[in-house]
Formats: sequence, C-alpha cells, structure tokens
Amino acid sequence: MIRVACAGLITVDLLFDVPGHPAHGSKMRALGSRMTPGGGALIAASAVASLGGQASLAGAVGDDALGDLVRATLAARGVDATLVQSRAGIGTARSAVLIAPDGERTIINHREEVLFEAQMTLPEPFSFDAALADTRWPGGAATLLRAARAAGKPGVLDAEAPVARAAEALAVASHIVFSEQGLRDYAGGSDAAALAMVAARLGCFVAVTRGARPVLCHGRDHGRDHGRDGAFAVDAFPTRAVDTLGAGDVWHAAFALSLAQGQDCRAAVRFANAAAAVRIARPGHFPTVAEVHALLARHGHTAGP
Repeated sequence: MIRVACAGLITVDLLFDVPGHPAHGSKMRALGSRMTPGGGALIAASAVASLGGQASLAGAVGDDALGDLVRATLAARGVDATLVQSRAGIGTARSAVLIAPDGERTIINHREEVLFEAQMTLPEPFSFDAALADTRWPGGAATLLRAARAAGKPGVLDAEAPVARAAEALAVASHIVFSEQGLRDYAGGSDAAALAMVAARLGCFVAVTRGARPVLCHGRDHGRDHGRDGAFAVDAFPTRAVDTLGAGDVWHAAFALSLAQGQDCRAAVRFANAAAAVRIARPGHFPTVAEVHALLARHGHTAGP
C-alpha cells in the first residue's frame, strides 16, 4: 500500500449552512450545523486513506477535548496519528465555517502560534512513498520535504498565504501547488505569467488551482515539456458545487498519492481534479478511488494504477 505523510494544520471546525452572507451587525439562523475535525493536513490525510493509501498525519493539537476528538476521528478514518503531538496548556486550533447555498465557504480560524513551534521527529529511514505539507507549519513542512527529497520521493507543498515564511520548504519541495490567493501573496499575481516567474525562481514543478477553471501548471513532466516553456493546463471536471470546504486539501492529497503511484504530473493533476469534483458534490464527503476512476472514465480518461 502506498504510504503518504501529511504535515500541517489540524483544527476542529464548527460549520454552519447559511442562506447568504450575513450583513454587518445582524443575526442569522443557520439552516444546519455540525462540528468536525478539519484543517488542511487532517483533511488531506483523511482523503489519502479514503483513496486507498496509507496515511500518516503530523501536526499538533491542544491537550483538550477538541484534541481528543481529533484523535478519535483519525482512528475511525484509519489515519496513523503517531506524529500528532499534544501541547499542554494550549487549545486545539478551531474554525467557524460559513457555507453558502452555492457551496462557497468562508472560514474564520483561530490558532495559537505555539502549536507550530513544535519540532518534527521522523523515523529513519524515511518510510513513506510521498510527502505532503502545507505552509501553516513552516518548520514541519521543511523537515518533512527535506527528508522526502533525500529519499528520492515526491515532496508536495500546499502553498497558501503567507507563503514566504515557508522559504525552507519552498527550496526543498519537488512539487509546489498554490491556491490563487497563495500565488498572489508570493508573486503578486495569479496568472500564467506569475506562475512562469515562480517556476524560474524555484526550479521545480509548480501549479495553481483555480476552482472550476483549469489548473495551470509549469515545469517538466517526467522529462517532457507541455507547451511553450513547459507550461500546460488541465481542465477541471464540471460538477454542481454543494460544499467546497476542503476541496483543495483533497486535491493535494490525490495529487501526492498519484505521484507516489508513479503517474506523471498531467495524469496526477487530472486525478486530483476528479477527486476534488467528487468532494464538492457532497457535503463533507471523502472520495473513494472507485468514484474517482468512474468520473475519469465518464470523461474518456483511463485511470492510473
């Protein structure tokens, strides 16, 4: 079984389904609500497990009831929590998430920075087939991606703002995928020109996800260039968005897992696009590999291993 280590933000999310964006100073009754562990790294690890990989999560939670909920959820989802640390006297990071009728989410997060001062200790030798880290925990991301590079394994960085504080991780990642906000934060723009500039600066495969629009990519793909100067785009799959929360995290998980399986970058991006499309069609759903392969097949794409 393919093993993927995911490092970064762990939260507990209180989600509200709302009829619209609340006006300043107003009161609004939610159409529904629920509480669930979240955060980019936890959602990614859960997605890896759902897609048939063996997931390990690295990060930090507080020594509190929310931290206990995180650990219980990871166990239920089959995610290894050996590298999840508990910090005494600190609360687990938490978010309020508003989900509008079109599926778009608004997130308000609170986290103590001391949670991200923890040092990561990895077992030796490096026992994973790929690594995925986010910029919320710069030190942990650098440690994990450096170990992946030394072992000759794919090391994917989920680049969200603020990106520059994760300079060490940027330098050792084999693949860097920005959100539009992350690319604007790092390069001053989120278009193909900004991505090309970043590719030249960092010297690795880079991409930017753009919701329902094609994913823009720049870099060499198993020795092949796609388009001028290695630039290419991969279409997203049309779907009705019900809940976009965690779609990017599922995308990164599917991308890292596909790379670990030996797929080239174009195929890995396509697989990730399909996984994200399955995710947003059902609230809180983690796609299975069968669902992703079925979506690929409906659009005339053959599935990878």
